[in-house]
Amino acid sequence: MIVTINPGTGPLPEATEAHAIENIKHYVTDCGVPRVDWVRIPAYDYGGGRYAFLVWRQNVCHEVQMPGLPLHEVRYVASGGQSPFDYPRLYVDGSSWLWAFALLDNAAEDWVGADS
Repeated sequence: MIVTINPGTGPLPEATEAHAIENIKHYVTDCGVPRVDWVRIPAYDYGGGRYAFLVWRQNVCHEVQMPGLPLHEVRYVASGGQSPFDYPRLYVDGSSWLWAFALLDNAAEDWVGADS
């Protein structure tokens, strides 16, 4: 018997930095908040196929560990037959999230408040 406690958190042997960079561009766009910047920070990589980025808007900053698989294998948006068991998790500020929940619960709400 195999018991999966936190699916999508394991190593991603086929991952590449190039895919992670493309993914972070889409992640920032999907947050739907204007003027979000990002930078790649290799020294913070978790390893195992996840690549570290800092994303920020004004004075609000988050660390994102982005899986380096093709976007269609990472971007879980809970639609059209997607199963959360088939997608790797991003790490945002140390906590693991599926793509859709990383956007809404951890980043976008903070960034919206950065203008006030």
